[in-house]
Amino acid sequence: MRKFFVLLFLATSCSPLYVPTTRNVPLFREQGEFQGSVYLTTGVEAQLAYALTDHVAAMGNVNFFKYHVDNQNYDRKNSFAEGGLGYYYVTREYRTELFVGYGRGQGTSFSQYYFFSPSFAQKDLVATGKMNRIFLQPSISTNNHKFNLIFTARFSFVDYTEFSSNDNDPNNKVITIKPDEKVQLFLEPSLTGKVPIVGNLLGVFQLGLTAPIPTDTYFDYVPVQFSIGIQLNTGTLRHGY
Repeated sequence: MRKFFVLLFLATSCSPLYVPTTRNVPLFREQGEFQGSVYLTTGVEAQLAYALTDHVAAMGNVNFFKYHVDNQNYDRKNSFAEGGLGYYYVTREYRTELFVGYGRGQGTSFSQYYFFSPSFAQKDLVATGKMNRIFLQPSISTNNHKFNLIFTARFSFVDYTEFSSNDNDPNNKVITIKPDEKVQLFLEPSLTGKVPIVGNLLGVFQLGLTAPIPTDTYFDYVPVQFSIGIQLNTGTLRHGY
């Protein structure tokens, strides 16, 4: 398992601060359906979703990882939680949905931040950033009883409210700075596949991209993300998926 996470980190940028969550795409058919998923991705992620009515649904996601980086001697880590409310629509040929949501979290990485230069000089250092995120997430899916493919075009508005660092030296005072930066917009498209395994269990995989708009950012991010997991879907009991 440790080697799996190492490969995931090496596949991304050197020490990205912003780690997008796996897109939660329930694509319900009717009221009362429930989905619970666990993913291996850039860390471990848990997702829940429930169809409140025949057209309204709610979701929640939690992501966490912690990994010791030997050459910089620090714990690279990330924790994030979010929730959303959405509208879904079903026909015989396709399913579609639109979710909006909000989340909060923080991450620790090794990178260069210009606003720490007066305190620690201009260099890469260990810093922890706290952030808020608002997302708008439309999806469209096939409506088959076997394999389904889902396209999602998520728009995320990411706002890092403060950064803290002592240059990874316990003898230094922790400096906290609220950067004077605008909210960063990311386009985060993804393709998700769902396939039945047994009963109401599905295998799920997702390939996601992260593209900042505009392209220049003052923090690093995960540009490509692969997620694989298992999902409990009560809708499979009634519809055979």
